[in-house]
Amino acid sequence: MRAQTLAQPPANARPPQDLRGHPQAALVPSMTVVEAEALESDVGQRGVQVPLEITEAGVILDGRQRHRVALKLGLEQVPVRVVDPPDQVDYMLSAALQRRHLSESQRAALVLELTEYREQQAQAATRKNGNLRNNGLDVASMPHRVGRTRDLAASWAGVSPRLVQQAKTVRRRDPLRFEKAKAGELKLGTALKEIERQERYDRIGPTPPLPEGTFDLIYADPPWQLGSPASPNSPEQHYPTLPTSQIAELAVPAAENAVLFLWAVTSLLPDALEVIGAWGFTFRTCLVWVKPSIGLGNYVRNRHEKLLLATRGSYPLPPPQRRPGSVVEARRGRHSEKPARFYELIEQMYPQAQRLELFGRGKARPGWTSWGNEATQ
Repeated sequence: MRAQTLAQPPANARPPQDLRGHPQAALVPSMTVVEAEALESDVGQRGVQVPLEITEAGVILDGRQRHRVALKLGLEQVPVRVVDPPDQVDYMLSAALQRRHLSESQRAALVLELTEYREQQAQAATRKNGNLRNNGLDVASMPHRVGRTRDLAASWAGVSPRLVQQAKTVRRRDPLRFEKAKAGELKLGTALKEIERQERYDRIGPTPPLPEGTFDLIYADPPWQLGSPASPNSPEQHYPTLPTSQIAELAVPAAENAVLFLWAVTSLLPDALEVIGAWGFTFRTCLVWVKPSIGLGNYVRNRHEKLLLATRGSYPLPPPQRRPGSVVEARRGRHSEKPARFYELIEQMYPQAQRLELFGRGKARPGWTSWGNEATQ
């Protein structure tokens, strides 16, 4: 794939007020704020150094940002070169790919638009030739422009075909994010992850109202926020999360005398204790889930999670024979899934309790009420 290139005529000068933008100039990515400020500073000190490329009629094909700055600074003349490409839009897009300092995502987005534009032009030429043939005209000597493949375009622009395909996917699924990627505000890979995450959230649906009545046993695994939602290992890649303040504000339907089992993220232990207090409980002790292999962690590679036990009012202690050991060894399940063994231990401790699981997933366990945006009854 080659850009349209012409022999460069010598530069001359024209007043910037006599020049105007191309109707399809928006296809070319705008500069970022930082780039625009740097260009304005440079032009203010040295003037416009690179000639604007224009048509004879004064339509700008390359250099609209230099033109914008020249108008803003009140320059009387700007250097220009008059060009006459066979296709002005193709020329604009090719010039941006050749001369602009674009990110890989921007280049991939621009390659996508350039190749699709060329394909559309080729198809229009084919239809035109077909009409001429139908009218009995000789078109054998007329040029036939064949669209180049996206892979060749990607190679010419210095990006991978996979990235160009990502650009196509992002544009189809979220045009606004595509425009942000083209403007350099967002990487295509990040945009695609954000789209997929939002689609997962949409499939989950809204959170239902809390169940009526009160329960004397609450089991909760809140969707804690860990502070890095864009990380590939963050919980946000799997489900919507809540800030601690919103978890604490939940009007938990707990009885006056009740027991709470609350899963805590190790790095957010103070937050879990805050939620316990906000829900009207007092921390008592904890169970520990020990996993067979190490996981993530900034200081230590975590192999455990804590299930905090708290009470309110005068909820009774479990009988001695029903008190489990504090350490449970069990395998990991899917992200954030807790072992079934903890349900069994809670049922062993309090077999007659009215049990409610908060932030549950899937079908409720027999003998339990489950609530959450992924819970089904």
